[in-house]
Amino acid sequence: MLKKNLVIFSAALALAGLLVSCEDFLEGPMLTEDPNRVTEVPLYPLLAGIQPVTYGFIEGDVGIFACVWMQHVAGTEHQYQGYEQYLMTADLFGGPWQQIYNEGGLIDMHEVIERADTTTNMRTVAGIARMHEALIVSAAADVWGDIPYSEAGQGMANMTPAFDDQLAVHTAMLDLLDEAIADFTAADADGEDDVFESDYDFAFGDKQGKGQYDLWIAVAHTLRARILLNWAKVNSGNYALALDEALQGIISPDGNWQAQHSETLGEEFVYRQWDDERPYAKVGKQIVDMLADDPRLEFYFATDDTGAYVGSGHVEFNNDASWLNPATYNAKDWAFDLVTWEENQFIIAECQYAAGNATEALATLNETLNGIEDRWSDYFAGDTIPEYSGLTGAALLEAIINEKYKALYLNPQVWSDWKRTGYPVLTLDACCPETPRRFDYPDDEENTNPNMPLGLTIFDRNDNDPQ
Repeated sequence: MLKKNLVIFSAALALAGLLVSCEDFLEGPMLTEDPNRVTEVPLYPLLAGIQPVTYGFIEGDVGIFACVWMQHVAGTEHQYQGYEQYLMTADLFGGPWQQIYNEGGLIDMHEVIERADTTTNMRTVAGIARMHEALIVSAAADVWGDIPYSEAGQGMANMTPAFDDQLAVHTAMLDLLDEAIADFTAADADGEDDVFESDYDFAFGDKQGKGQYDLWIAVAHTLRARILLNWAKVNSGNYALALDEALQGIISPDGNWQAQHSETLGEEFVYRQWDDERPYAKVGKQIVDMLADDPRLEFYFATDDTGAYVGSGHVEFNNDASWLNPATYNAKDWAFDLVTWEENQFIIAECQYAAGNATEALATLNETLNGIEDRWSDYFAGDTIPEYSGLTGAALLEAIINEKYKALYLNPQVWSDWKRTGYPVLTLDACCPETPRRFDYPDDEENTNPNMPLGLTIFDRNDNDPQ
C-alpha cells in the first residue's frame, strides 16, 4: 500500500469532477438542489488528489517528449518515430495542458490553498499544495513559454484566461515558493505536527514534524534556484541569486522530492506504464555512449538480446536496442526524482563556474559524483564514477552540464539546461538538424481561447531562451 493507498487519488479526482457543473435550462431548488449530494470534498482527499497529477505531469508527456528530444530515450516504432523526427501536431500537447488546468491541477490546488489558509492548523496542507502548484506551473512555463496563470484555474467562471508572459509566471512561482516557506515555518512554530495527518504528505510525511518542515523548505529553495538559473541566459545576475538559493537547498539525497509509486495497477511509475502499454521506444544512444565507463550504465539500463548495452541513435529506429533496468527505472514502484540534492549540487557548481571560481566548481562537481556513488552504492558493487581534474573554461562547464544530464535521467529539466548552455552536444541526423525548443499550444486552446498567441512552432524560442 502506498501511503493512504493511491486509490484515494482516483476517488478524490472523480469526486472533484462531479463538482464541475454548467448552466442548464432546468432550474429551481427541486431540480438542482439534492440534499444528499456531496457539495464539498474534504480537504485531505483534495490534497491527496493533486499529488499524483503532479507526478503524471512531470513523468508523462512533458517528460517523455523532452527526453526523446534530449536523446535520453529514442522513439523506435509507430507514432514515436514521428516524435523522434519532431513531427508533432498540436493535439499531442493537449493532455499535459489539461493536467495543469483541470481537476487535480490548478482548480483543486487553488481550492486547497484557499481553504487551508482560512482553517486553523492547516498551514502544512497549504504549503504542500503551493509546492505542487509551483512545480507544475514553473515546468509548464519552461516548456510552453507564455501560459495562462493569473486568470487560470477558475473553471467555468473564466474559460478564456489571458496568457501571462513567461517571466511573469516564473516570478509568480518564486513568490509562491516564498509563501510555501512561510507556511512550513509557521506550521513548525505552531507545533502543527500534532494535528496534521502525515499520511497525506506523500513526499515527507514519514518525517512528520520538524524534519518534514525543514525538508520541504530546502526543496522550495532548490526549486527557486532552478527557476532563477533557467533565466540566467537572459540575466547573468541570476547566477548569484540561484547560488544563494541553492546554498539553502536540499542537503542530501534523503531530502529529495520524489514521485511515489507502487505495484498496484494505475499507481506504477509512468515509464513502466508506458513500456507496458506503448513499448515504442528504446534507450537513446547519446546517453548510453556518455555512460560507457560509468556504473550508471548498468544501473539505468538492461542489456539488449546480445547482452550488450546499445542505444538507438537519432532517427535510427533500432527497436532491438536496450531498455530500462527492471530493478530500477523499469520497476513499477520506482520513486522518481522530481527535485533533488544532485540537481542542487550541479546548480551550485554552474553558479560557481559563472562567478569565475573554477577551482570551487570542479571540487563541487567531484563531490557530487562521490555523493551519487554513495547513494547508489548497493547497485554499483564497488564501481566508481570517473572524476575530473584540471578542467577550466568551457570544458568545465560542459562537464558540469553533461554530468547533470546523466544524473537527472528522464527529468525534463535537462531540456532547459541544454537550451541555456548548449550541452550536451547532441548528435542529430541530417533529416532533422534542429532540436525543438518549446511545446506547441494545443489545438483545443486555439479553438476556444482568443488570447492564445498565434504563429509559434516547436522551433521558436521562449523568452528565457534567446538566440
